[in-house]
Amino acid sequence: MNKGFTLIELLVAIMIVGILSAVAVSSYQDYILRAQRADAKAVLLEVAGWMERNYTATGSYNVNPAGDAIAAPPITQSPRDGTARYAVSFSAIAAQSFTARAVPARADAECGTLTLDNQGVQGESGSGTVADCWQR
Repeated sequence: MNKGFTLIELLVAIMIVGILSAVAVSSYQDYILRAQRADAKAVLLEVAGWMERNYTATGSYNVNPAGDAIAAPPITQSPRDGTARYAVSFSAIAAQSFTARAVPARADAECGTLTLDNQGVQGESGSGTVADCWQR
């Protein structure tokens, strides 16, 4: 009686491990992308809060308390430190309105560029829905 594995048994075991690894890596990459998206959304909300405080102090979104024009948002990337996954900027800024946006450094087909305006309207430029991109 031989004790050991046949070549077929070994190949089947390797295939099973390969399939499980492929599923795990794909799920992990999706999780990482959602975490980076969540950080970008938090940064957009923080920028919007900053703009609202500025509006309360000056009566205008495009002027700072010293009376000078606002050239850039206080936060320019997400995450704040390290490698930028999203570039944060304004796509429009006027006295009574603004639209902040977070543009992904790598292509994000599902959500693309995330936007948030002065009325709290959330947007995305990808193939997904606003609910999928902002509530997940």
